[in-house]
Amino acid sequence: MKRLSLLLITLVALTVESLACTSAIVTAQRSSEGVPLLWKHRDSESGDTRVEYITSDKYNYTAIVTNKEGSNAAYAGINETGFGIINTATRNLPASPIEEYEACTRKLVGWNSMWHYALRNCATVDEFEEFIRSTKRKHKFGTNFAVADAQGAVAYFEIGDLYYHRYDATDCKEGFDVRSNFSFSGIEEKRGVSTRRYDVTMKEMKAHEGNFTPQQFFDYSRSFNTCAYGDILANNDEYICSNHTVPRYSTTGVFVIVCDAKCPRMLVTIGHSVPGTAVPIYVQAKHNIPKCVNGNAMYLLSNEFKKKAYLKVGKDRILQKDVVRKVLKIKQPEIVLPQQMPADIEAFNAKIDKQFAKHAKRVRKVLAKF
Repeated sequence: MKRLSLLLITLVALTVESLACTSAIVTAQRSSEGVPLLWKHRDSESGDTRVEYITSDKYNYTAIVTNKEGSNAAYAGINETGFGIINTATRNLPASPIEEYEACTRKLVGWNSMWHYALRNCATVDEFEEFIRSTKRKHKFGTNFAVADAQGAVAYFEIGDLYYHRYDATDCKEGFDVRSNFSFSGIEEKRGVSTRRYDVTMKEMKAHEGNFTPQQFFDYSRSFNTCAYGDILANNDEYICSNHTVPRYSTTGVFVIVCDAKCPRMLVTIGHSVPGTAVPIYVQAKHNIPKCVNGNAMYLLSNEFKKKAYLKVGKDRILQKDVVRKVLKIKQPEIVLPQQMPADIEAFNAKIDKQFAKHAKRVRKVLAKF
């Protein structure tokens, strides 16, 4: 273990940020883009987000932020060097000796400092690690940060109260790694039910032959496969929503980050993965961002879907399988993510917005039948 005193981040704020996310990191060797990929399937009570371009003194960046005036909350992002960052909350850290944990002084400082500092100042994974090492104050919080750079480094950092562990994807024989809401360096007995989502994601990714494309992760985010029950949409049995599937009632976004120095880019869905579409975003486009993800259009469609797809019965949510099946059958707009930013980015974005508007109309037509 490596001892550390980290940037001070509140446990409460971070827990709200990321209730139950699923993520994966992919090496350049297993990526169709020839550079590392980061995937985050976000789950949270705070779902109203937008994509925003942010300038700074060092590196400018594009991030997914809270769609609220005056808020600086961020959930994923990539800067102009191709450095990207995502996270998942973890339930089984800290794992330090109890006497050291009790001696740790908790400080209440905004957790967003970690996101914005890293995107403003880091170009490599090693620089991110140095940033962690150099912060000298103690804290009480736990998270799994995933970072990657355009030089090919990609790693998970499991960060607890007094320690951190770095796990490089290049050390994995498969060329990828996965995290849900537990840490391998944490307390094994406290990993919790998010291991179900880890297991099904690992199973699906291990079954894939060849390289991973950014588009492929949206298939994982719309998959209702489980390790325990198979595909739950394959029958009409009642399904009480739980941690067996990657998409759930709490799903609020899907982000795939392509860590390319020549053209840093993302595919983004705001809101639930089933009714949403994957939208290309280019850091070089600066403030030229498709309106469907720069405002709340996709988020509003997500809410309409969730009201019909998840029936609340007492404390439970019951998945309405017919609703999900029908919406999944709607043909998605073709996902195009050129490796170079289109010359006429405004026309490109206008086409994306037009495609989304047509798709939203088809989704609402289906939802109206239920």
